[in-house]
Amino acid sequence: MAWVNIAKTGNIWAYENTAAAAQTYTDAPGSYSGGIRTFDPPGATPAQATYVRCRMVADSVERGELSKTFWDAQ
Repeated sequence: MAWVNIAKTGNIWAYENTAAAAQTYTDAPGSYSGGIRTFDPPGATPAQATYVRCRMVADSVERGELSKTFWDAQ
């Protein structure tokens, strides 16, 4: 397990790069790789990607998920 800063957030957020289905919501759809969940929402294109476990770097408190797709577009 390693926490990796997300550069496009100004390194305010980090994600856990080995998180898998067991570390997220039980009904979360998609496949997991490297701490990122990728899924195809009905009627949406392209596929969406989400950092599964995230925390703020400054306080190290886990905060849930963060949209990788959103931050990649920034």
